[in-house]
Amino acid sequence: MSLESPFQLKHTNVSRPRLSHSDSKQSITASEGYYSVHSASSEIPTSESDERSKPSPAKYHTPPSHHRTPTQSHEHLALNSDIPSTHLKGVGIPRQQPQSPGQPPLTQDHHHQSPTVSTIAEERPETQQGRNSRHFDMDSESLATTPGMDDTPYIRFAIDQLTRDEEVRGSRAYPQPSVPEDYPVERMVPDDGLGYMQQEQELQRKLSHPPPPKPKQIPVRSGDAIPPRDVFVQFRPSPQSLPHAPLNFVPAILRPLWLGLFILACSIMLAALIFVAIYSNRSGGLGLWDYGTFGDVRYFVLEYLPTLLGMIILVWLFQVQIALQRIIPFMAMTSESTQKRSNAVFIDLYPMQFLVPRLQYFKAGQPLFGAFYLISWLFYWTIPLLASAFNVRYDTNAQLWRWLAVQGVVWATAALYILLIIALLMIMIILLRTQTGLKWDPRSLADIIALLERSNIMGDYAGSETWQKHGFKHLGGRSDRLGYWSTTRKPNDVFYGIGEEGADTRRYSVEQGRIREKGPERSSFPDATSQGDQQPGDFSIRMDIRSERVRLRYLPWYLRDTSVIAWIVTVVVLLVAFLVVSFVNSAARLGFLPQVFARTDASGFSASNFLYSFVPAFIGHLFFLAILTYDYSLRNLRPYMTLSSKGGATAEQSLLVDYSSRLPLSATLAALENKHYQNAVLSLVSLCSTAIPVLAGGCFWTQWYTEGNVVRVAADLPGYYALCVFLALYAVGAVALLPSRRRAALPHESNTISEIISWVYQSQIITDRAFARPQTKSQLVARLMGSAYLDRTWAQSLSSLLRPSRNNLRSESPQDDATEKAARHHHARKGKAHKRAPSVDEMMTANEKRVSVLEPGTIRYGFGIHVGRDGLEHLGIDRVSRGGARSGRELVIYEEQRDRDWAAGEV
Repeated sequence: MSLESPFQLKHTNVSRPRLSHSDSKQSITASEGYYSVHSASSEIPTSESDERSKPSPAKYHTPPSHHRTPTQSHEHLALNSDIPSTHLKGVGIPRQQPQSPGQPPLTQDHHHQSPTVSTIAEERPETQQGRNSRHFDMDSESLATTPGMDDTPYIRFAIDQLTRDEEVRGSRAYPQPSVPEDYPVERMVPDDGLGYMQQEQELQRKLSHPPPPKPKQIPVRSGDAIPPRDVFVQFRPSPQSLPHAPLNFVPAILRPLWLGLFILACSIMLAALIFVAIYSNRSGGLGLWDYGTFGDVRYFVLEYLPTLLGMIILVWLFQVQIALQRIIPFMAMTSESTQKRSNAVFIDLYPMQFLVPRLQYFKAGQPLFGAFYLISWLFYWTIPLLASAFNVRYDTNAQLWRWLAVQGVVWATAALYILLIIALLMIMIILLRTQTGLKWDPRSLADIIALLERSNIMGDYAGSETWQKHGFKHLGGRSDRLGYWSTTRKPNDVFYGIGEEGADTRRYSVEQGRIREKGPERSSFPDATSQGDQQPGDFSIRMDIRSERVRLRYLPWYLRDTSVIAWIVTVVVLLVAFLVVSFVNSAARLGFLPQVFARTDASGFSASNFLYSFVPAFIGHLFFLAILTYDYSLRNLRPYMTLSSKGGATAEQSLLVDYSSRLPLSATLAALENKHYQNAVLSLVSLCSTAIPVLAGGCFWTQWYTEGNVVRVAADLPGYYALCVFLALYAVGAVALLPSRRRAALPHESNTISEIISWVYQSQIITDRAFARPQTKSQLVARLMGSAYLDRTWAQSLSSLLRPSRNNLRSESPQDDATEKAARHHHARKGKAHKRAPSVDEMMTANEKRVSVLEPGTIRYGFGIHVGRDGLEHLGIDRVSRGGARSGRELVIYEEQRDRDWAAGEV
């Protein structure tokens, strides 16, 4: 059968049909016999896979169509079997995805194709790229099959015929036995002098030397988009938002009322200093007051009272500094400055020493706070200045001694007060204009842990429990925030805490039937030992956290044995020498020669009085700042000392301890309540030590004795005896430094947010019920100590200062007993309803839940080796024991481990 059509479709490309010239007058479709590659790896085709392994082509047949084309393709193939042909290899491309002529075909996954997908064999990507490049090189005349004739209608007709055939035949594949690799799949296509075969042969030569393969690109499924990451998104509630409390908490002592009162007190003191300086200098230095007798009321007013008032203001300033210091890091974490947020986790939360100024705020990008602390440190030395601010001089006109102000000392003190007032006003303005980011006062470890319940910053802290100071430097690139958060997958789930914006949430996996948080690999702990395959319950014993060299590596130098013993010896020797020199030969009562010039000049300065007033007050002030440093260092370390004791401690005695943030007398009473007698003694001694510079600066006086016509330095005996008592008490406080310091030793310092996080970053404590989104500080305390703590009357609260804390946690009402009985009855009925007896694990889990709800105050916490949320060993804070599926083993406290090692060694 001959066809008269001038065109005949020979090659079929679903993405771009092509025509071949023939003698026929009608258009025909491609052959029904077509080839398609079927491979298990066809989901992600690459050029490398094609070259590496060519799948065996299988021939498919489709049911005959009633839309028959005029002539079957094989009729023409038989006539031109001797003509060179091209290979049609590749993977079928859906007909529903037409390709533009200038783009290579896209490969899609077969799961998302239409049921009527064509399986006509397509060219490889390299072939099509070659065709595309050749297509652009050809001129416009060569693109037409017949020059001068528009072939668009023929192309459209051919596409229509192919589409109709495929719609009827469908794409059902009928598998046949695979043929050998050398099965001839060529199609004989006549050239008819059109030059197509020459181009095809040239293309085959190009294919024999293909260009270097392009990098692999995994195709993206059109119907299966990659799910979005679950990341933290900062949530900013409106000021009128009731469910979300405003994050602008400020400690009471820093609020405008109390800070204003403190500024007022400083202003009154400043006004008094300026007044006495001006009034004393009137009429050429007339003075203030007539001098009476040694040790009278006027002597007390001008020698003791100014220093006493200055000490009260200084102690008030200490509390302002302490309160401000613990909120500065959190204020920095709410700042829009990346530098401030990056350095926030390295700023000290609680004071540890008072002898040197705190300059870390300048490095942390907080120059205003740095200026405040520098001015405050300079203000410390107003105490010895006030002790030497007044003197006496003989008025030759009136023939009597008169009190007068030492001009240089008074004006220097007034200048320091002016600087302090300016700094306080600056702090007040900053606090009024800056959001603190806090819901309540972060006074204890529990307050910090509550901010980490949902935190996503734990990943960078892997192994941080054994880092040294320089190990935390790599955290400097972080810019963590404090505030409200939501996640991309749960935008309505708003929570509060520390997080990193745009970072992933914590991830979990199921291992051995338990949900575990994905943590660092075991190889991240270089000192961990692992043996072969890990069995359930094998926690990869870490020897680094068991090493005494690592576990007890850090302790402030002044708390080490050598320093403490040296300090105790120094204090005792100085006390004995002071008493011996003072009472031998009645030197304090009868006086001694000043050994310096005693005359008073016109400005009121006397070398003798300045030496025996300023120097004793300065030495006493140094002793006061030293004991204050010891006191606050042990206040800060007390939670870790308690957690490191045998058996651990309750939350009230450890996690909720806030001695560093308490007022002096309040800290003493709280320490007595918790039976922390060392802290009680030191806090009381530090409070009493405020009297040492006051008494030392006022009790010695240069006096003119008319009997012997001589000037002697005598002591005001009442003040001197009081000074001896306080010095003896100081020595007792120094001796109190000896016990329990070994428990305060840690692998590294623990006074910044980053250092505290290193103890709990893998601890299960942050997933406990007590720390699950507490809305207020009272709610957090109630969860840790029991609801009875909140239901106490005023009398019970007052008596709790004297009673042991564990008595406050007992059920004190019949309702509590009834609740506990009802819970036991419910568990009994539940046990009868089920025939299967509960397992030991289930019983431990149920008991843990019951204790967490009904008796939280009995739960004990410790600092030691525990199994973290990732199933590995870590050193930090956790419950001493846990029940149920969460229990890997009990927490190992260092003292208990050491005792077991000693016992094993003796055996």
